[in-house]
Formats: sequence, C-alpha cells, structure tokens
Amino acid sequence: RDFPFLGTWSSASLTAGKDLNHPGPLLFDLLAIPVRVLGGTTGVVVGIGLINAAATIGVAVVGYRMAGRTGSVLATLTAATLAHSMGSGMLTDPWNPHVLVLPCLLLCMLTWAISTGSFTLLPWLLAVGSLCVQTHLGYAYLVPAACVVGVAGAAIVHRRRWRADGSCRPIDLAAMRRTAAISLGTVIVLWAQPLVEQVTGAGQGNLARIATSTGTDEPVVGATLGARIVASVVGVSPWWARSSIVDAVPLTPYDPGRETVTPSGMARPVTALAVLVLVGLVLGGLALIAHRRRDRVGCCGVVAAASLLVIALATLVVMPIGPLGLTPHQMRWLWPIAAFAWFSVALVLVRWAASREWGPALTPALAAAAVVMVACNLPGYNQLVGPDTFQDAIPVARRLADQVEDYRSDEPVVVDASGLVIFEPYSAVVMASLQRGGVDFRVEEPGLVRQVGDNRAATGTEPHRIVLRQGRDALSVPDGMESRIALTSPLTAAELDEVVAGEQAMADALAASGVQFTPSGDEQIDAGSFGLDRAQIEEAALDPYQFVAGGLAATMVGSGALVLPEGSEDVFTRTSELRRRIDTTTTVAVFVGPN
Repeated sequence: RDFPFLGTWSSASLTAGKDLNHPGPLLFDLLAIPVRVLGGTTGVVVGIGLINAAATIGVAVVGYRMAGRTGSVLATLTAATLAHSMGSGMLTDPWNPHVLVLPCLLLCMLTWAISTGSFTLLPWLLAVGSLCVQTHLGYAYLVPAACVVGVAGAAIVHRRRWRADGSCRPIDLAAMRRTAAISLGTVIVLWAQPLVEQVTGAGQGNLARIATSTGTDEPVVGATLGARIVASVVGVSPWWARSSIVDAVPLTPYDPGRETVTPSGMARPVTALAVLVLVGLVLGGLALIAHRRRDRVGCCGVVAAASLLVIALATLVVMPIGPLGLTPHQMRWLWPIAAFAWFSVALVLVRWAASREWGPALTPALAAAAVVMVACNLPGYNQLVGPDTFQDAIPVARRLADQVEDYRSDEPVVVDASGLVIFEPYSAVVMASLQRGGVDFRVEEPGLVRQVGDNRAATGTEPHRIVLRQGRDALSVPDGMESRIALTSPLTAAELDEVVAGEQAMADALAASGVQFTPSGDEQIDAGSFGLDRAQIEEAALDPYQFVAGGLAATMVGSGALVLPEGSEDVFTRTSELRRRIDTTTTVAVFVGPN
C-alpha cells in the first residue's frame, strides 16, 4: 500500500510554487533490508552506516585503481578526514543532505577516474549519481555536469590514444558500446520507480512537477555570496575542520525586507576572490606540472577538481536562498568537492615526490596518518546541525512515541499537526507510532500527502481526528477533542496544574487592577522588543485573560515590563517562570476526538 516510488517531500516546494518530492526512493531501497531485519530505529542507523562505509571503501578502491597503493591510502585519508569533520552523529544520520556527503566524494572520485579514460566505470558513476539526485534535489545540476566532465575527459584521452595508435580504436569502441549498454540499463533500472510514478501517479507526476516548477520571486545566492561560500569551505573555514560544518556557511535568516542575507563570520568578498584565484593558480600550475611529467592521472585529477569547483560555484549562483534564509544543508555537497580538490593537489605532489630518494617513505607515512584519522572517528560526536539541532526534542519524541503506541483504533484517523511550528520534529514520530500500532492514519495537508503517499490522503469520511499541540496549548483539550492520549513536558504534573491555576489568578488580578507597564516596559515597547507595536500590545491588554493565555504577560513579567498587582507578586513571578518553560518545543500533547 505504501510502496515508495519517490523520495521525501522537498523543502524546495516552498520556493517552487508547488509540492515536490525528491526524485526517487533509492535511499529507501538501500535501507529496506536493514530495517526489515533489525527494525526501524536500529535498521536505519545501521543502514546509513553501511552506506557511508561502502562509499569510503569505494573511494579507496578508485584511488587504488587510478594510483596504486599510494592513491588508495591518500583517498582513504581524505575520506576519513571528511568523516571526522562530519562527526559520528552525521555518519548515521538519515537526513538526506547528510547521507550523501561521502557518496558525493565517491562521485567526485569516479568523475576523475572516468576522465582519465576509464570509461568502464561510467555505470558506477551513474549509479552513485542517481542515488545523489534521487535523494536530494540539490544535486540536480552537479551530477549531470560531473558526468559530462568525466565523459569529456575520457573522450579527449581516447582521441589522443587513437591518434597515437589507431589499431586500438575498434577494441575501444566495442568496449564503449558495451559500457554504454550497461550504463543505459543501469539508468533504466534505477529510475524505474520514479518513471512508474510519473506515468501512473495521480495528477501531475513528480518529474513533471520538477521540470515545470517555475519557482517564486525568492532571491538567489548570486555570484558574490556564492564565491564567499566556496572560498569559505575550500580554505577559509576549511572542510577538514569540524567547526566548518556549522561555521563555514552559517545559518542566516533574511535581512529586513527579505531581499538578501548577510552572513557573519564568512570571508569578505575581497578575501574570497583572493582565495579562489589562489586555488585556481595552484590547480592550474599543478595541472601544467603533471602534464609536463606525463602524469595523466594527476593532471586529470586537478582538472576534474577545478571543473567541479566551477560547477559548484555556478550552482550556487542560481540557487534560491530559500524561505528560511541561507541554510548550509542546501549546499552540503560542497564539502566533498573541496575534499576532492585537496586530494587532487596532494596526489600530484605525492606522485612527484615519489621520484625522489625519500619518496618510498611517503606511502607508509600516509597509511599511518589514515589509521590515526580513522581512530579519531571512533569517539562519538554530534554536530548541532539539521535534525540534531533539536537535541532537547529527542527525549520528548521518545516519550511521545511510547504513549502514542498504546492508542488503538479499528477505524481510520486523521492526523492534524497544524498546531505545531514549521519543520517540527514530532508529527513524523506520531505517525510512525500509529503505524507500528496498526492504526490506519490519514493526512490532509498537501505536503504531508506528498510525504506519506496518496493512499494516506484524507477523504473526509474518517471518523476520528488526532491533533497535536505544543507549548501552552498542550495543557488544555482543544474544542471538539475528547481526550489527551499523550503529553510530555519539562514540568511535572504538579507544576502544570500550578500553571493553569496561576494563570487564572494572574488574569483575575489584572482584570481587577488593569494592565500597567513600568517605565522600563514603555521603553521596551517603543523599541519593539516584544515583536508588537504599542497599539497592538495595548489592544491585547484590553482582555486580561487573553493577555495571560497568549503568553505576552509572562514575557513582560520576565523582562520587568509589567507592573505586578500588589499582593500577587509571587504568583506572577512563579507562574510566568513556569510559563516561559512551557513555551518551548518540548511541551507537546496529542489529543483525539471525532473528525
């Protein structure tokens, strides 16, 4: 019933003008066996770990095929260093931008290998590229361009070979035809599911949605900011540092007016230009050196690296900033590209040094460094990016899951998460718990329908509704609901009761005395500290009960902006402190009632 023909719903929908999914389900296909054997949570973690392990092994194998033991060791060192910068948390994180970091490094390695003339690796490049594109739309430009770079390089190499020795041309062409046939078959098999959905799915197919999405008037990253981002990851806040995952491209909301973003801590435009010019000179110089030494492997490596960096910059130039501002997950592919660029530089230098009298010692030294870096990956480390940003939400989600799994219904229920903030971490947990409990759940929101499938779209005939609420709204049963089936909060049950009683006392006291502001409060209101202008605050204060229930009273008590009615100081202070603890994403409730 819920067989996945597509990837997850994409946040690109917010700027595309229509709901889109990532193109395909290859990630789900790879996780299917571990999840079936080990269960949902363990199976996903093990499956993601196996994907990253396979990508690392692939990087080492390609390195060996192209440059022997030295190339394999250097490639392993590069992959281990990139993995260390990610941290162990990202290495088992199923969030699609994080899953693809090491596979993208393998993509870069395969692009390089094919550009040296190893055309037989094209099916592998297409397979890895298909995984990347299907799992995240951010690779839609990068992967086809990388394939062009690889094939163009192979064409140049073979043309020169045929000029030097025409007798090998028939054999090469026969091998190319076989490889092309295998490549075509690979693409057809790996893209069969999205193609089936395109032809048989209800309404406009996903591939057509992607192709015809015109987007909105959201601003794009542009050349200047794009250059700063590339320079930051390549060298200013370099890819090998763990801090670069968070700091190289800081999460930056829009400036007032929503026309641009101004990220702090990144390289200035002049510095970025200098870094990129230096990188270009280094890559160009090493390509010339390798060419003069007749080092085709090294020369193709730095040319491929330069090409991929140009592709990365071009992708950033046209990339929409997005509704949330500048978010690094959109361009996480830049880290493996930067890692490959440094690998290509090191490879040319190492191959040049191998001809010196001390050259034989390089491979053992690199192997030792790789072993040390692999060992450095063993301790646990979580980057506070993506889903791991919600560290406080993890125990909350687990407690919700335990409670929701006890709910049973023989009839369909509609899940309504409209009472939660955007990109909240709880609705998926609730739906998964319902599924484990055998409850047939449905959804109404179009984006969620795209996420869980058309077969779970609500029809309006479902007899029951499950509603999620967070913050203060989680403490009261909403209108139309019958009961609460799950609740989790940092407050104890006694403290929750204290909040309800205290807010009633606050509202009664303010109704009797009137809402008054301190001199400091007047200054804060005039400064816009509460996100409302004076007229809006004064209008809210006309209804003391709503003034308290909405949370504005607690906020103003905490900042010293509200005159506390005589004799009620302790109640106001205590209740407001508890209320501020509730007004977070860690107080969540699930209610059930008739639809």
